[in-house]
Amino acid sequence: MNKSRLKASAIGVAVASAGMLLAACGSSSSSGSASTSNSAAPSTTSAAASAASYFKGKTITLIAPDNPGGDFDLYARIIAPALGKYLGATVNVENVNGGGTVVGTNQMAAASPNGLTLSVVNTGGDIASLIEKQPGQSFDLTKLSWVGQAGTSPSVFVTSPNSGVTKFSQLLTIKTPIKVVDVRNGTGDMFNRVVLGAFNIPHTFVTGFTSVSALKQGFLAGDGQYAFENMPPFLSMLDGGQAKALLVTSAPTLPKLVSAAGTAVTLSQALSSTTLTSAQSAAIKEAEALSVLDYDFAGPPGIPAARLAVLRDAFQKALADPSTVAQANKESEPLGFVSGSTVASEVSSAISQGASISTYVNG
Repeated sequence: MNKSRLKASAIGVAVASAGMLLAACGSSSSSGSASTSNSAAPSTTSAAASAASYFKGKTITLIAPDNPGGDFDLYARIIAPALGKYLGATVNVENVNGGGTVVGTNQMAAASPNGLTLSVVNTGGDIASLIEKQPGQSFDLTKLSWVGQAGTSPSVFVTSPNSGVTKFSQLLTIKTPIKVVDVRNGTGDMFNRVVLGAFNIPHTFVTGFTSVSALKQGFLAGDGQYAFENMPPFLSMLDGGQAKALLVTSAPTLPKLVSAAGTAVTLSQALSSTTLTSAQSAAIKEAEALSVLDYDFAGPPGIPAARLAVLRDAFQKALADPSTVAQANKESEPLGFVSGSTVASEVSSAISQGASISTYVNG
């Protein structure tokens, strides 16, 4: 999926750039008739100009489907100022927590498709919950108006210092079930069930946590000695020695995350050094693919194409803005632009390939 993502992203950027150049110059192919070029170019330019002017002076609501200080909230607040700058609009972040981010995404998807309501989407988690047949989603992920991806951050499997386990490989031969704190939906829950299940690690889950904040409190209180969640929220515990990283879904890139990961192995390293069945390997690879569907920005289904194009262009510029980059580095949140069209394609692909993990998440 990563190779196809890079290829599709490059193609998408090239096509978008060519389209904007043609619109700006009002040019047309020399092979077309004069009447076609004279009528189509002004119409296209007019539609693009109208869509761009639509956002000027408007107020856009950007939903962060978690509490202030959470990962989705941080990405929303990091990007909102520059997004507003390039749209000529005011972008207000609104926290709508609940249901493991589902409540906020439900609210966004039900809004008017005028381009003035967007949300950060827990895409991989929502797909995992869909495959798990978890209740609550009132949106169709394949029909959302995808603006693009802001970045992706590795998830981390941690243990408490008093567990006696210092390497992931030790868990492959452990006999006594480990006790894992778990939020029963989303990406962390999917990783728990697929990774522990496919690697045949005996375990029991301690559930009932409704948020990552509550999960962290349960972990620190000793309700369980293991947890699997997105890495940045665990950064302070990793730095403070209250948790140790055993495995990360992908190699972190930001210095603070690299330091916190320490000697943790990546999911692909663990897979390559362990003998698994083809079904187990397929589940691990699909979980790894879902891990890159993270921190995507989207609007309700049906945003007019011209307005969506403007949003996508402003979003890409906002991610490259120096102020955005500086704030992201300060918050240890990785940035990495992926086009909206690529995200849409990957969402459809991930849903269609979800059967490989269903054995574990629905077991």
